[in-house]
Amino acid sequence: MSSHHFVKEGQEPALFILDNIPFHYAEPLLEWVPLVMVADRALENVLHWGIKIDIVLQDKYPVEVLADLVQDQGPIQTLLSNKDHIVKTGLQYLDQNGYDAVNLLSIPREETFQEVEKSVHKLQVGIYTKQEKWSLIPTGKFEKWMPAEATLSIRSASSVQTTGIIKKEKSWVTRGVGIVTIESDSAFWIGESA
Repeated sequence: MSSHHFVKEGQEPALFILDNIPFHYAEPLLEWVPLVMVADRALENVLHWGIKIDIVLQDKYPVEVLADLVQDQGPIQTLLSNKDHIVKTGLQYLDQNGYDAVNLLSIPREETFQEVEKSVHKLQVGIYTKQEKWSLIPTGKFEKWMPAEATLSIRSASSVQTTGIIKKEKSWVTRGVGIVTIESDSAFWIGESA
């Protein structure tokens, strides 16, 4: 028995590949054939995946070299950027073109988290790393059913009140099966094990 889901173009989260992350992390995010945006520093790796790339953000390679690399990908759009603004350029493009969500594959960097925080009222962004999926909680309240011994990370929170988890070294671990609640007086990030 199968179910069919119809998703209008632009409704599924775009996929923004910022760094060289192994394909198996991207594969489940490609299920609905999203718009795929790739920073040129990850381009050669992504080209080996055999997927269709829609947009390349140029900052590392000259435009002529990029054109040569992606000649089999046409049509493809190139956005000019530089390494200090590549996340901003990509997120602005998505916002301006009607996307409201994006999955970002990245090595965790402070500047990436900060840039995403600036877009919080425009885009819903999930940051996927090799270890965790990070979600920004703009409301200051996270509530989710979780299995026993699940591990969470919390960042950018000044202070938090928690239910259902305990601090264990640098992480938080669920006490048992059930609802976990984390509240703060400001936005914060939750990292869940990948």
